[in-house]
Amino acid sequence: MSTPPVRRRTASHEVSAALLRAAETVLDRDGSDAVTIRAVALAAEVSPTSVYNRFQSKDGLIVALAMRTLAQLAEAIDVPVDLAPQERFRQSCRNYRDFALRHPARYALIFGSGSPLEDQSSEVADAGRAVFTILSGLIGAFTTVATERDLAESAQAVWSAIHGSVTIEQAGIGQTPDLGSTFEHVLDLLTDGLTA
Repeated sequence: MSTPPVRRRTASHEVSAALLRAAETVLDRDGSDAVTIRAVALAAEVSPTSVYNRFQSKDGLIVALAMRTLAQLAEAIDVPVDLAPQERFRQSCRNYRDFALRHPARYALIFGSGSPLEDQSSEVADAGRAVFTILSGLIGAFTTVATERDLAESAQAVWSAIHGSVTIEQAGIGQTPDLGSTFEHVLDLLTDGLTA
């Protein structure tokens, strides 16, 4: 008599990752309002109970999705150190723009109204601060600032500028014919100001 094949249990982190990939599919296709337990279960081809078991609620799912998106953004802007510091900073800003333009719904999830980042005591806010820390480190590598506060102020100004540029581009309200060239001009202004 043959023994039945042994089914390998899928590791918990693999299940969570698969469900988050399904959530990204729904988010990218239909926007954040469409990310529901039922929609994600349908996309992942599992029961809604499976999604509830991992994330407890829609809010838990959205928080996990925001954390994943912030990790992806951090990875995109964390440019390898084989470039000169100023070029590394500029490439990081370009990668930020590219991420936002390639993933507008994910970008809106983390930076739009109602974002889990609004709760500054949350683990999502900690992930947002990790992105900010990468940006601060890139700026600190080629500028001389007197204090940590000055570095934080510079990083906040840079983030405001690149976020504003991206938001204008996503909204389709740019006033120049080539927004890629305009973004490079923004980077010129930023690097000139940071090294003045």
